[in-house]
Amino acid sequence: MAVFGRTHRPVIDRDRCQDCSICMRLCPAEFMTELRQEENTARGYIYRNTDLPNIQELPPCVAACPISQKVPEYIHLLETGNIKEALLIIRQDNPLPGVCGYVCHRPCENACFIGAWGDPVSIRELKKYAMQHELEHEDEIVKIISELREPFKEKKIVIAGAGPAGLACGYELIMHGYDVTIMDAFDKPGGMLRSGIPLFRLPRHIIDHDVNIIRSLGVKFNNSVNIGKDISLDVLNTGDADAVVLAMGNYKSINLGLRCEDAVGYMDWLDFLKKMNMGCSVKLDGKVLVVGGGNVAIDVARSALRAGAKSVEVLSLEKEDEMPADPFEIKMAKEEGVNIRFELVPTNILMENGYVKGLICAPASLGWDELGRRIPKLINGKSFNIECDYIISAIGQVAELSFLRQESISERGTIKLNEDGTVKGYDAKVFAAGDALTGPSSVVEAIASGKATAKRIIDYVE
Repeated sequence: MAVFGRTHRPVIDRDRCQDCSICMRLCPAEFMTELRQEENTARGYIYRNTDLPNIQELPPCVAACPISQKVPEYIHLLETGNIKEALLIIRQDNPLPGVCGYVCHRPCENACFIGAWGDPVSIRELKKYAMQHELEHEDEIVKIISELREPFKEKKIVIAGAGPAGLACGYELIMHGYDVTIMDAFDKPGGMLRSGIPLFRLPRHIIDHDVNIIRSLGVKFNNSVNIGKDISLDVLNTGDADAVVLAMGNYKSINLGLRCEDAVGYMDWLDFLKKMNMGCSVKLDGKVLVVGGGNVAIDVARSALRAGAKSVEVLSLEKEDEMPADPFEIKMAKEEGVNIRFELVPTNILMENGYVKGLICAPASLGWDELGRRIPKLINGKSFNIECDYIISAIGQVAELSFLRQESISERGTIKLNEDGTVKGYDAKVFAAGDALTGPSSVVEAIASGKATAKRIIDYVE
């Protein structure tokens, strides 16, 4: 790495750089800490504006990625025009690169050193660019990936759930030669990608493309099959599958827990977005309040505008810089006209003649409960009423695990595992992955969970 001009802005010599980051670890500032305070050098700027001393693995973009995407490698290939080779590097670690090109929360960009003195590398956009090439050359890419797949084994795996975790698990297992069947309650694979993420954020042909790649490799899909209703876990457990994976995601919304939630105009986010995303007619003709501070709340708010709402406000328990929602998505929502209020908690729903008329709120801050979960704590201040016609709860979701034995469910409402990674209370061949196991997570974190479960299954079966 060289430096440029009096500002000492780092410049990468791509002819010499091997993406190993050894220049960072051999920098004199690693051993002479006084150099970290220099104001006119690149190393001083990086040490002052990043967490470099505490970063154990470099490059930081790779370390921050839940699936350890080889970011410098594929960006270098894209830079030199080797798009097909870049795609193969991406697909080594990522079974849903098209989806991630649109909705990944970009931990890699947040960790990027270049972001210390300017905008970070647009890693997600570069992945999206590469995926556009794949869309145009799908048959060629499938042929190459198929040649990398191991020979088929006489081992059958059944996965319940076709969301990102189930799809990732299925992809890894099919690449290792297993016979994989994925069943899902919806009529199309994709899970929350299809039912919970709005079309304006994730085009459905992108989901279809990633799923078609997985299907082309040999994964079989059984749609409209709901575990616990259409088929029991005990039947799967005693069947001919060598392993069963529970990857159903979180499809049960958390209500606000207030009186009058049966009023006309009160909705949960999952039901609202599912109707919007599945093409059902949804018309909101008044003022909408969305309670929540995550990406789901922002998605709901932007969708409400598209459903005809006259105005939309998001009520967040967090401060603006503490909101878990992606700052870019918050920015887009504001530009579209969404107003956001901070450090508020709803205390009562106002109802008149069976209809929502308003929401009483109180100032609050974030605290912790005994299980390590964030909970609201009321602070000094008067409660007040916000008039509205609709209230949409977007404070979270949990898994629907009523089909499981009680000993298999944790206090947090997630699936409990034995030390070997199998589901507690069942035979050794039952595994779990995704949000039903970890609680609500991002798309790429769910993918990482699916991949990790696939590895445990491989170790178990082989």
